[in-house]
Amino acid sequence: MKIWFFSFIFLLTVNAAANPSQSSQWQFKVLLDDREIGTHHFTVSESNGQQTIQTEASFDVNVLFINLYRYRHQSTEVWQGNCLRSIDSETDANGKPFLVAGKLVAGKLVAGQAKDNYFQINTASAEKELPPCIMTFAYWNPAFLAEEKLLNSQTGIYEDVTITRIGEESFQLNGKSVVAIKYHIDLKAGPITLWYSANNFRWLALESVAAGGRILRYEPLTITSNSSDPASTADSVVSQIINH
Repeated sequence: MKIWFFSFIFLLTVNAAANPSQSSQWQFKVLLDDREIGTHHFTVSESNGQQTIQTEASFDVNVLFINLYRYRHQSTEVWQGNCLRSIDSETDANGKPFLVAGKLVAGKLVAGQAKDNYFQINTASAEKELPPCIMTFAYWNPAFLAEEKLLNSQTGIYEDVTITRIGEESFQLNGKSVVAIKYHIDLKAGPITLWYSANNFRWLALESVAAGGRILRYEPLTITSNSSDPASTADSVVSQIINH
């Protein structure tokens, strides 16, 4: 997902196939210091062993009817298991454009030497070769919590991260108190805090520190799931995280 934002924080098409796809959705309202500034939607569709993740964010910071900051982001990612297979993202961060395109490239012979598969990333300023199995800040998939490097889907930078399990705490969801597991992500752009349901490990919320110490927070509007999404699949990686 793994979680994503503004350009100083951001880390964050249904797959056409013969078989009908299943989907999960996360719809968040986004608040800056408790003031609503926009929305961020995630849709995860599964078909024929692959998952397609569509992300759309829209933020506007206004003061006295004057727009001080405008942010728009759209991204489509295709995954197989816990490995990213392709990404296409487009971002307008207050007039500054970002484009990221990436795909898995099969190995071939180069000067008589076999070259392994790799993930190719293209941005407006660079072309890079990354390991064949990488993850973005895929908040929707708790398996990303085991990673030490993650791809920033806005900038195309492969970032070092340190992810720590803080512990369980009470969390308000749709007016009800639920038990959530809190995680903390340390990275160069600033810390990110995430909450997951202790019951089924579904992603619940996000919080980060924006410029000037202001608090950016994602609060859930709608969270829907199907039985085969990553949060409800007890694969070995997620099981290790839950029991850590």
